[in-house]
Amino acid sequence: MLPALDELRRRLATPLGAHPDPDQPTIAGHLLWDTLITAGHTPAVHDHSAGRAITLDLPDGTSIWISEQADITHPPEDHEGWCALHFNDPSDPLGDYVMIYMGDGLTHAEDTAACVHAITAWTTAHQAVGAIARQTAYVSLPTTIPRETKRTAWEINYGNPGFNGIRLPTATEQHTATTINRIWEKPDPTNPDADPTDRWTYLRRGACTACHWEGPDRRHYNEAVEDALDHTHPTWRQLPALPPAGSTSRKRAALLTHHRNATYPSDWFTTGGPLKITSAIRRDRHESGGAPGGGYLVKIYRPTSPAPRHEQQVLA
Repeated sequence: MLPALDELRRRLATPLGAHPDPDQPTIAGHLLWDTLITAGHTPAVHDHSAGRAITLDLPDGTSIWISEQADITHPPEDHEGWCALHFNDPSDPLGDYVMIYMGDGLTHAEDTAACVHAITAWTTAHQAVGAIARQTAYVSLPTTIPRETKRTAWEINYGNPGFNGIRLPTATEQHTATTINRIWEKPDPTNPDADPTDRWTYLRRGACTACHWEGPDRRHYNEAVEDALDHTHPTWRQLPALPPAGSTSRKRAALLTHHRNATYPSDWFTTGGPLKITSAIRRDRHESGGAPGGGYLVKIYRPTSPAPRHEQQVLA
């Protein structure tokens, strides 16, 4: 065993304030440490006033802490269950975090294996980039990860390209616009002057099912869709917005189709291009699959002019 690892293992077994004891018996943290390394992680030991934990520092500056009631030095036969927490700010152990794993009713070996499996799946999802990679990692999260925690991971928005329920998604050869989202419930990250009490429900991004491109964080779904279309069909904003066919007559619908075919590029819809229509509803939600070739139906706000009001004539 490498000297550095041997030293860390001795630190695991050393009570706070004491000197390393090479004759210290095996502790619960030993198996957790070795299992994390076998799974490809780089653990460290964190000493703090409340006890001790094994930590994993992630590339984005966040950190995962694993312990059992702030302890990792208990004997394996006294083990009850690991708790793994993902902290956004490792310097604030009482701050914002999500629970990745909470063991209960398993043997020490079973609980350690389940804990490391959950951590490995979670870090994969946390570090994935691109719609397909994120969705693949999301549907692969084990059932041991709490539902509330799963909702904070990025996934393809329901009903958008690439979404396939609980089955693994398939990448496309053609760049195809989609959106990803996650539960946020934090102040607006795009506005540093936002009211901290004004919290979002969802954070959204435009994405692509053929590459790793992702757009900026957005509060609204339509903004994320439009970012994705800027990526897949950069000239879409230059095309005209047509009146919706709706309940128009057959003759008018044919005229609109003729106008659409005359103004939109010939291969536009076969490449998943969007169809722009006008809408009298502000922020009318864009529709995935609403365009002729399966692309987005993009709704452009055009307020209708109110009918003129006539003053009541009063006879003298």
